[in-house]
Amino acid sequence: MRKTINFLINNFKVKAGTLIALTAVAYGLLINNLNLWTDEIYSVLMAKESLSDMWILLVSEDSKPPLYYLYLKGILTLFPAQYEIWAAHFASAVLLIAAQIFAATIIRRDFGDNVSLWCIVLLALIPQSLWLALEVRTYMLSSLLLLIAAVYGWHLINQPKNLDFIIFGVVSLCALYTHYYCAIWLMFCYMGILYYLIKDKTFSKYGIKFLITAVMVALLFLPWLYVPFANGSDISSSWYVNESFVLYSWQFFINPLQPEIFQSVFLIATTFSACVFSFILLLGVFDLSAKKSKRIFVLTFGCFITSYLLLILLSYTFRPMVTARYLKIFTLVLYLAGAVVLAQHKNIRKAFALTAIIGFIFTWADIRAISFDKGYQNVINDIRRFISPSQPLIALDNSNIFCEYYLPEYKCLPIIGETGEILRKPSIAKLASDYQYQFDNVAYTISIYNQPISEADCQTYQSFYRYGQNVSLCRFSPENAHNLLKDSLYWIQKRVVAP
Repeated sequence: MRKTINFLINNFKVKAGTLIALTAVAYGLLINNLNLWTDEIYSVLMAKESLSDMWILLVSEDSKPPLYYLYLKGILTLFPAQYEIWAAHFASAVLLIAAQIFAATIIRRDFGDNVSLWCIVLLALIPQSLWLALEVRTYMLSSLLLLIAAVYGWHLINQPKNLDFIIFGVVSLCALYTHYYCAIWLMFCYMGILYYLIKDKTFSKYGIKFLITAVMVALLFLPWLYVPFANGSDISSSWYVNESFVLYSWQFFINPLQPEIFQSVFLIATTFSACVFSFILLLGVFDLSAKKSKRIFVLTFGCFITSYLLLILLSYTFRPMVTARYLKIFTLVLYLAGAVVLAQHKNIRKAFALTAIIGFIFTWADIRAISFDKGYQNVINDIRRFISPSQPLIALDNSNIFCEYYLPEYKCLPIIGETGEILRKPSIAKLASDYQYQFDNVAYTISIYNQPISEADCQTYQSFYRYGQNVSLCRFSPENAHNLLKDSLYWIQKRVVAP
């Protein structure tokens, strides 16, 4: 019996397999009853478009690279329509499990059992994962690809095989086609690899293959750059990132969920856990100078720091472009950096494990609140109960896509202005004629982001899913509604349906 217990405790495959299985079960339950907030709705609606319509939207409205939307489209086709919301969240959660499997196989092969196990543990317990693996956005896919790129980038400076160059190149290219911020981290990664090839005097042996890889990746991504350069100015006119986002972007290190809006209602626990992890990473800066794992630490933690500093510099010299939300793309490479440090420091293992578990326990309560959040469903039920589908709804902020997804039988007329954000231009263009609608005695408005509303007759449905983002359903007077529609019609004709 004792031998069996010792085998189970000491066997790597048993420990890794148990951790991965528990993670899969826990996250599978967490995504069971989640809502979709507006950005996630946008992702799902984009993925459900035909390939031709998706292409039109990407090159004219979104300008983001297409790989995530194509991936999400493939996942959604695997599930019946009634499970669409669950499937959309599953698309991100399954990537977290894939990262754990990568840690249990490739990372273990390269860096040993301890680094591998710590990486699996961090992926499961650090609160940041709860956002990455639950949100229907590209961040989890981008983060996984950068993790793989970091490990195979390390291969290129340690007697690489031809297959290593191919995998590194393919993964780099895929990362570029998920999010532009990946290009910044990859730029520093490529520079670091080149530095080590020169330093180790192996450039003559591997340099040509490395340069061919870099050139091929650049050439294959170059055609897509036409899209942001062609329509980037129009999209940037309503870009939401401002100097406040830049100023508070450092909170990525201390609040792992949504730092700029203090997402977690259990802020102390998750902040404590994240601060400890940040301390461990900083400890590695001073403690790995003579260690075997120094290079992988530089390629992970070092490339992140230089990427962040460059984004700060560009934000203050060119335009605001960094927010803690986008820094999540670099999360998994930080996990690997942390795992490298933890594997070599016996004295801080128990302390960190305790803080990680505490953070997970409190964040579990946060996610439990999400799972039973009925704010969205309550407002949907009230609209269907009290408002006829023949009467248009006036949609403030991005509520038009909320209405398009959850209330397809209704018409939602977005109220926009000179600087207002327009989402899904084709959907809005189809409604242009409805802006002539004449309300008789009352108009109903719906808002997600709590835009200032002059009318006092409002009902608010609090949503814990996006802390501070409640759904409001309000009555407007016909005069107020007509003025809003008239002003919005001008901008729709100018910015949406204009040739």
